[in-house]
Amino acid sequence: MTATEDRTGEIRFETSGSTGVARRWFRLPLQMEREVELIGTGLVGPVDQVINYAPPQHLFGALFGQWLPRMAEVRVHHAWADPFEPPAVSPGARVLVVCVPMAWDLLRRTWPSLRHAGSVVALHSAAAPPGSAYEFVRRAAPLLRAHEILGSTETGGIAHRPLGPDGDGAAWQVFPDVTCVRAAGAGQGEELVVRSPRLARPENEPRPPAKWSTGDLVDFLGPGAFRLVGRSGSLLKVNGVKVHLAEVARQLSARLPDTDCAVMPLPGDPLAGEGYAVFWSCGPRRARGDTLADIRSALRGFPSPSRVIELTVLPRTAAGKPDTRLLTEALRPPAGARFPEKGE
Repeated sequence: MTATEDRTGEIRFETSGSTGVARRWFRLPLQMEREVELIGTGLVGPVDQVINYAPPQHLFGALFGQWLPRMAEVRVHHAWADPFEPPAVSPGARVLVVCVPMAWDLLRRTWPSLRHAGSVVALHSAAAPPGSAYEFVRRAAPLLRAHEILGSTETGGIAHRPLGPDGDGAAWQVFPDVTCVRAAGAGQGEELVVRSPRLARPENEPRPPAKWSTGDLVDFLGPGAFRLVGRSGSLLKVNGVKVHLAEVARQLSARLPDTDCAVMPLPGDPLAGEGYAVFWSCGPRRARGDTLADIRSALRGFPSPSRVIELTVLPRTAAGKPDTRLLTEALRPPAGARFPEKGE
């Protein structure tokens, strides 16, 4: 995702991750300011300094690494540019840390430089937080408190919830200017569709859409409150980069026609928060080392898989589809697993 300001004052963002044709979305300065005010005032509170791990070409990084510091007239440490440089924090300063999944391990390493701050608030977005984030929030409390933001380039921030030590059990609460559009008779696992004055304008359209279907499946718990239960398609976000697993599978099939491959989502990746696994079984004419190198080459345009797992035989259902139940077993093979990874 990239951001550029055009002659009309609109800020252009491009989305595609690495899995499709880039799409351009345009946001007005007033939309940017409104989002900073909603989140900065409602969740963060007064700030003296920002430590930003989100590149500013991303909407999240632009909002809280550029617009908030400018509006609040506070200094910002661009940790995304040199993530291993410890930030200089004034004693007693009220610090905002802008986090993407991989930032949590870096934040843990630089935490000694923040111990003398007056308060530290972490905002997390772009993908599911890694499991290590919850443990770190527990250990760093009460100096550190954290919030998770659900949103996208197309919608801006939709909802928020506390990021606490108990994992992802808390419900999401929509921001005051967001309305959830629900179909009559919809029940559990319905798609999250929203209206908001902060929806971005698509390229070649005169105005933003009236509503936006997010692709997220939710269970509503009350007015503006819900739990995420999944996604309607094969979309993941790996460190904020959109990855369509169907595209990954098609790429492998096209590049490696004589290798049996399957792709599965892998939630809870320790660094990226969300990830995916590639399972493969090569034919008798292919050498193992050559196949591994070819898989890496075939996926060069995508974020790297969290795991690449070789199986003796790739399990399939009677319909010929990858057997997700048995592949899930192969992710954590018990003793005597039916499809153990080779070499284990």
